[in-house]
Amino acid sequence: MHIDRSSFVRNVMSANRWSFKYMTAKYGKPVDRAEWQMEPQTYNAYYNASNNEIVVPGCNIIVPGYERTLADDAILYGIVGGTFGHEITHGFDDQGSKYDAEGNLNNWWTPEDSTKFYARTRLIVEQFNNYVAVDSLHINGELTQGENIADIGGVMMAYDAFKKTSQYRDHQMIAGLTPNQRFFLGYALGWMVNQRSESIANQIRSNEHSPPKFRVNGPLSDMTEFYEAFGVKNGDGMWRPESLRISIW
Repeated sequence: MHIDRSSFVRNVMSANRWSFKYMTAKYGKPVDRAEWQMEPQTYNAYYNASNNEIVVPGCNIIVPGYERTLADDAILYGIVGGTFGHEITHGFDDQGSKYDAEGNLNNWWTPEDSTKFYARTRLIVEQFNNYVAVDSLHINGELTQGENIADIGGVMMAYDAFKKTSQYRDHQMIAGLTPNQRFFLGYALGWMVNQRSESIANQIRSNEHSPPKFRVNGPLSDMTEFYEAFGVKNGDGMWRPESLRISIW
């Protein structure tokens, strides 16, 4: 593919000028707390510590295979609930916990709480350090710590919310699956991604997110309910001893 270098440079410079004008136009004015950092059709979400807010664009409720209708609660809570829980948990991860309710950089935790919190997060770092993502390349548990904390907290929060639904309470079976099985499979459905080995290796070296496979296997292997749902036993691939299953809150 041929790229016109001069056109490319002009486009970059034009974008930079627009960005500069946009930022300077906001200088000295009150913060617009209703402003989003992404479009409604963007399949993503974020937590903004300085505003103490989460933003989940509407397209996140679209589930593959259910484009014209809503999926059942197990699937929705697994995917969408996990996303909401993930972003909420960012307010209490290794970085978000340093900001108070007003979005100010302020240590509002007691020394005892901080000590216990960081002791548990070290276990998350160790857990993900032991995952081999591709060839002999391990996940960087320190780099991915915040996102891993949010993934674990998010799916646990979503599961607690799912337990309040009639599907869970009435033990409704769908396609031969229990509510718990559908919930965990729904969570995994949200991370069905194909990546080349080179892409995974690049992500490991430069991105704060663990590869999709480990955003499923990591958090779920810390949940006893997952073991019970699928009869996971000692010797199975996702088995972790109870003493190593992490629960921060």
